[in-house]
Amino acid sequence: MNRKPLAIFAVLILAIFSFLSTSLLALAPGTIGFKIGYTHNQLRARETAANVEVTKIATNGVALGLVGNVKMTHWLYFQPELLYFQKGGKYDVQVQLPVSIPGFGVNVIDNRLLEYLEIPLLLKVYWPVKWPVVPTFLTGISAGLKLRGQLENNVNISISGYNIPFFRTEDITGQLNAIDLSYVIGGGLDIKLGRGKLAIDQRFSFGLKTNDYETVIPAAYFQMIGIPITQDIVYSLRMYNYVFHVAITCFF
Repeated sequence: MNRKPLAIFAVLILAIFSFLSTSLLALAPGTIGFKIGYTHNQLRARETAANVEVTKIATNGVALGLVGNVKMTHWLYFQPELLYFQKGGKYDVQVQLPVSIPGFGVNVIDNRLLEYLEIPLLLKVYWPVKWPVVPTFLTGISAGLKLRGQLENNVNISISGYNIPFFRTEDITGQLNAIDLSYVIGGGLDIKLGRGKLAIDQRFSFGLKTNDYETVIPAAYFQMIGIPITQDIVYSLRMYNYVFHVAITCFF
């Protein structure tokens, strides 16, 4: 995957953080922080066509950006975030062919690499204890603004025991919802560090709306290797984004 968008976003986040921290830290220490984390992603289908059999495979990604921590009561905080966030997932797809050819089969690994500008709006509940390490609970809604989507299509053609690989990539940004809404739930630990604190949290994000994907394997490719298929192989999947996210945030 092209990492240029990640580098640009990281520089932008650091510039914004540097600008905001100068004014905010003097007024309210501990209200703004920088997060870096890991994402473990799956795409879960709402339904599949009768001629498509799929197996889910998880993928890994990163998340980084700014986190706010606004006190509402002594135990309840509002936590808005602005993150570069990677989602996606793989599918092992067995596709029924448009013609019946003895000894011939097609297996596809679809890897969808998705990038978002993620804006979680969360409530953070602190356990009412006076410990240096305080357990927390998080819940809320997150809106992911699509940045980029890419499909890596690994096709394996099997002919009487012989395998012929075919690989292609496709920009699928246009197949993504403009806004990917998710419900978020999780928790973690806040550790006091002088005027600031270190927050460690883990959370699950459950997509609330499917993205509708269509994958096309051109008939021309099969014809090029002598297989008499006259129509493209096309299959559609309606998928939710599911993400397990672990991160460390340093509040200053």
